[in-house]
Amino acid sequence: MAKSDRLGGVQESKMCNECVIIADNPAALIELCGISMLERLLRALQRCGIKRATVLSSTPKLVSESLAGPAWPRARVDLRVCQRSDELVTVEQIVDVWPETAQVLLLIRGDAVFDIRLLCLLLRQDSTTALVDSAVPAESESLVASAQKASVGKLCGAALLQHKWVLEQSGPFDKAMRAGLEQRAVVGLDVAKQPSYDPGLRRKLRPFWFPTPSASNTRFAENVLLDSVQKGSLDLPALVHAPIEKFLISHLCRTSITPHQLTIAWIVLACATTILFALGHLIWGIVLALVVGILDGLDGKQARIKVETSKSGTLEHRFDSLFEVAWPSALAYHFYTTGQLPGAFIYLSVLLLAEAFDGIGKAGIYSASEKLMNEPGRLDRLVRLLGGRRNIYVWVLAAAVILRAPATALIVMAGWEVLTAAIDVPHAAWSLRRLRRKKS
Repeated sequence: MAKSDRLGGVQESKMCNECVIIADNPAALIELCGISMLERLLRALQRCGIKRATVLSSTPKLVSESLAGPAWPRARVDLRVCQRSDELVTVEQIVDVWPETAQVLLLIRGDAVFDIRLLCLLLRQDSTTALVDSAVPAESESLVASAQKASVGKLCGAALLQHKWVLEQSGPFDKAMRAGLEQRAVVGLDVAKQPSYDPGLRRKLRPFWFPTPSASNTRFAENVLLDSVQKGSLDLPALVHAPIEKFLISHLCRTSITPHQLTIAWIVLACATTILFALGHLIWGIVLALVVGILDGLDGKQARIKVETSKSGTLEHRFDSLFEVAWPSALAYHFYTTGQLPGAFIYLSVLLLAEAFDGIGKAGIYSASEKLMNEPGRLDRLVRLLGGRRNIYVWVLAAAVILRAPATALIVMAGWEVLTAAIDVPHAAWSLRRLRRKKS
């Protein structure tokens, strides 16, 4: 049940569903974070709505062999591999494989990585457009050093082509593209001018792209990918978990372990945690709960880093909500039946009611933030950092156990959640009002 988010929930483009990929061995088949450059691209293209892809390659046998195995994350892309001469890509080669019914075509390098936001934006253009970058960040200069230059910036290796424009060109394609940009017959879609806020990750992240990295830059390229799957607006325990999760996912992505298997693992452990809490085995329950907190973040990261997100991932969020209720309920049952807290179910009711109101508040805040394409403000981030959540409450319970007053944990949880809701709900109302004012 891989999470359906940034990569899985992308709206399909209605403008273009055909593409030609220029991919040769070895560059396109080099692996980053467990999958080849070409495989990663095909999975991303499926999420952008591409239905058919023609791979033009001077090494078609090697490319075909690399794509021979089944891969559901790109199974909806009708794929064919065609031979091309081992020379510069020409306009004539593209015309030869141009689908008869297509007026628009995506041409893209198979030996490059693209942020899916850039691909979706490019596919929505209504004229011949090349993806360019006029202001590559200094820290990324070495990573994109091999990319060709034009007067408008670095050529990223992706272009949306109109059939009419292509028929008017001849010779090497890159030369025709640069000339088109110079003459303004081709629009330059500038990466540097695109919004950096990513609604799926709820944080600022400059849209990224890079060609096959050199051996010395491979680790840096993988770090770019690993950073691109980390969500923002984290709670305090998640900040502690983040480097641990990054270390684990950097190794897990090279294995055959799927996001679904990671999801099942943490759900099973979360169920065991619930039972331990209900039976009063609080120390072992806390240990398992801490493990669950880390595993819960791994399935989504594994899905994003290997481009294996799916709509079934929404079920994972339902289990998140289930255990937000199950764990404190199990604790309330234990504290009530053992006489440690006679009013346990009263505090539980307060906690769950406050959680319900807080859920409404958070939904309003994030909805407004995504529609305004703004990163949550300082207050939102502070409340997210310290506000009531399952991970925070595990720490509260651990502190209460250490202080030998475990039952007080439920009282603190209820008060903490009421305070969180009291901040989030009014702030959500203000955020939605701000959104309505901007629309009007």
